[in-house]
Amino acid sequence: MSLAATRRELLLRFRVYQAKHFELYLFDLDDGYLQTTLSDEDRMPLRFFVEYNNAWWFAIISGVSVPAIAYDEESDSGSIVLDISYGDDILRAMQHVHFGDGTINRLRTYASPVFFTRPNPLVVLDAHGNAMWLDTGYGLDASRRAAEVFLTTPKDCTSRTTRRPRTPSPASRRTSPRSPNGPDHDRRLANPAPNR
Repeated sequence: MSLAATRRELLLRFRVYQAKHFELYLFDLDDGYLQTTLSDEDRMPLRFFVEYNNAWWFAIISGVSVPAIAYDEESDSGSIVLDISYGDDILRAMQHVHFGDGTINRLRTYASPVFFTRPNPLVVLDAHGNAMWLDTGYGLDASRRAAEVFLTTPKDCTSRTTRRPRTPSPASRRTSPRSPNGPDHDRRLANPAPNR
């Protein structure tokens, strides 16, 4: 099978978005990473991405459809278009996909941050989850602690202290270097970014 055919086959398997469960073998879990349009150069390890989606995100969303998948031989990269349903609201997003040795090893997600200002309870819940990993610089331990605080805080307290996410201003984003292997607690974005 040619390289192009192998890449296309891998992209087609990435349609597992529709099954709401990621298979580990599709990804470079040791060295791969995901970035989003709002995270500057921060890198979420793909192992975290897969486990986060399987444990949290797929349970929140109503469903995902994949209307288009494409592969570009010249750049040896692909793209996948996602229509993500949160009840009656649909987030339209795209991921740029790079490959390793038979796996997906880099993803960059493009989606509108304005979507996460909607009052839909599922969108609000997802925004909280996104903030946990974005604000902690993709640090697994820090994200886990933030999630535990969120899940154990009484509902009436969170409703008074939690603000709806806003669209970030350029001033709220910094471009300081960051190690992909650990959190940087100095940087705090005011707004969550889509993680898919």
